[in-house]
Amino acid sequence: MKKFVIILLIALIHFGFSVLIVPMTMSVATALDATQPEARLHIQILVVATRILHFPIISGSLYSRRWFPGDWIYLPILLNSLLWAFGIYFLVAIYKKIIAKKN
Repeated sequence: MKKFVIILLIALIHFGFSVLIVPMTMSVATALDATQPEARLHIQILVVATRILHFPIISGSLYSRRWFPGDWIYLPILLNSLLWAFGIYFLVAIYKKIIAKKN
């Protein structure tokens, strides 16, 4: 039960970041002066963070937006977050086993 709660907590945190990063990036980008031709460093950092958070499901454009109209778009984002949560949890577990094996 403890493992499930930890995975769910990681997934919810990732989901929150994944949902909030796009509006935050858009608000920062629209606040900039339109006469500046190159993207500033903070915009580039937000774009890279968006790509990382939405990898592997969203950034690959593996589905049509028409499949998930309206708020249904949160379903693949949640699945992506669960995928990240399982990956993070099991990488940490493997790391702990390797460290315990060395000691």
